[in-house]
Amino acid sequence: MHWIPTVDTKLNIWMIAAVFGAYVALYNTLRGWWRGTLGKRALFIRNYRKLAPHVRHEYVKELFGEPAWQYKQSVEQFVGDPEPEGTGISIAEQEMTVRTWPLGRMAYLTTWCTEDDEVAMYSLTTRSRIFRPAIRIGTEHVIRLGKSHLSSLPHPEVAGPPLWAVGAQRYSYSESHYFGSPGGYRTWVVGVSDAGHPAAAPVGLGANSEECEDPSQIEGYRALARINSVLIAGGSALRLESILPSAVGPEIGRVILVEPEYGLRARLDRLRWKVRFAAARLRELRSNAE
Repeated sequence: MHWIPTVDTKLNIWMIAAVFGAYVALYNTLRGWWRGTLGKRALFIRNYRKLAPHVRHEYVKELFGEPAWQYKQSVEQFVGDPEPEGTGISIAEQEMTVRTWPLGRMAYLTTWCTEDDEVAMYSLTTRSRIFRPAIRIGTEHVIRLGKSHLSSLPHPEVAGPPLWAVGAQRYSYSESHYFGSPGGYRTWVVGVSDAGHPAAAPVGLGANSEECEDPSQIEGYRALARINSVLIAGGSALRLESILPSAVGPEIGRVILVEPEYGLRARLDRLRWKVRFAAARLRELRSNAE
């Protein structure tokens, strides 16, 4: 009779459970580290692509957490106004709740919600060279925030002319694209926000679109400026011209008030901007000398 060794199954089960528990703990630790560092970009992009007009604010909060900024703003909308001669269209104001999330140091997400906390429109603004998500505009065009130029899209005609504003400290540029039924009756507003990166100010076009003396300069600006913001609005009666061009990105007067960073990273950023300013100043002096 052959000798059969005894096996302690209780010990093996506990060992397997311990190894499995250690594996799960290690996986969760690595997953949390990845999402908090190198994987943040992919997480932000994946969650952003889950958004759509008319979703609930609570749904957005589940994806991105609590917003950092929240305020009220009036937006004009078209409403039907019966008249004795027929049906007319008038303009009324609707108060909306504007919320903004800072997505790390990479981007800003802004939503515009109705009184029922339904997202009527939302925007994404890149503020980093490493955050360049691909975004579909309509059904035939794809852009990359921070990389694609305005000229990569057709000149806006259906949704109205480009809008811009240049002030003493603020500037913004926007142009709307509408594709009807193939685009789900949504409107895509792309442009340049002074809160994004890179941000080329439309200084050569005049203070605003009403004071543009040479419309041909718009094409030159579209070929030069890169899109750093995109606003997506659902098929509603909102009059986007009442909040554009500044609404293409976040309210810089609010987000800029966050305490600046300190330490090595902040010093390197300041040094980089000083070098860029000195180089631009040197090129200007050389051009004036010639």
